[in-house]
Amino acid sequence: MALGIVRSLFSLISSGTELKVFKGAFEHATLDVNIEAMKHTTMKYPLKYGYSLVGIVTRCASDVIDAPSLVGKQVFTFSPHSSLIQVHRNNVQVLPYGIRAEDAIFLPSIETALSIVHDAKLNEGESVAVMGQGLIGLLVNAILSLQRHVKVGSLATDIFNSVTVFETSPDRLLMASAMGADQCLSPSEIAGAGLFDVCIEVSGNPIALQSAIDRTKPGGRIIIASWYGTETVGLKLGMDFHRSHKTLISSQVSEIPAHMLALWSKERRFKLSWDLLRRLQPSRLLTKRMDLDHAQEAYELLDKGQEIVIAFKY
Repeated sequence: MALGIVRSLFSLISSGTELKVFKGAFEHATLDVNIEAMKHTTMKYPLKYGYSLVGIVTRCASDVIDAPSLVGKQVFTFSPHSSLIQVHRNNVQVLPYGIRAEDAIFLPSIETALSIVHDAKLNEGESVAVMGQGLIGLLVNAILSLQRHVKVGSLATDIFNSVTVFETSPDRLLMASAMGADQCLSPSEIAGAGLFDVCIEVSGNPIALQSAIDRTKPGGRIIIASWYGTETVGLKLGMDFHRSHKTLISSQVSEIPAHMLALWSKERRFKLSWDLLRRLQPSRLLTKRMDLDHAQEAYELLDKGQEIVIAFKY
């Protein structure tokens, strides 16, 4: 059932996945089996990409039952960067009341960060470190910081001990502090930071992955959320690691993890993601808004680390 035409307002660049595509460092695989617009498309050039777009419905097909109420509404869609798109009705979500377009483009990023936090399965009293404060790392940090502090009646309590982040960029460390981390440290300070029950690696840097493994307590968990594409990653997994009983967990958002299937669905996770969008207002992380005509420059700025989060404004 065709929806018709959506006029784009904003779309967000994924500074992880899209930069891999930009640099050609990816496997020739299906884009995403759980996104309708991508499940029959293979990752190879030429390629239209992007999956975080918000626009206004300007026209609906005659067979769309709720067409009168849809025209003029702001909707989210997992669609490539484009000024105009045609998309099916079941592939759009009307923005919930009170959520701005500039925040709604972060929905996939929020969902990704939430799935990483779910995979971490933090328990009361545990400590967690996040390696990397790019977009996803910042959102992981923000969600962890929200979850850490809860109220039971009139009393405030901490669910787990602390959230520590490691990042090389001073600007990102400042953002990390604003997003709620307890400690914001340079990797050069990692030796004095102690060991952690859980380390989350979301930097895309093999050195950070090695640090995550090394700084996790025996019996602890390392959540590997980065996509390394075609890069060969060399790790030191000697006797200390061999004896440590540490668990390496691969985290990816496309599917609900097996351990959560009894209680969670994509719909439930989307509902919570919208709520987190409302609470976190992640558009404050945007460091630049650019025209689509300047896409090459946008990707180069992200690749060089000169910007943290860029959105296209139409």
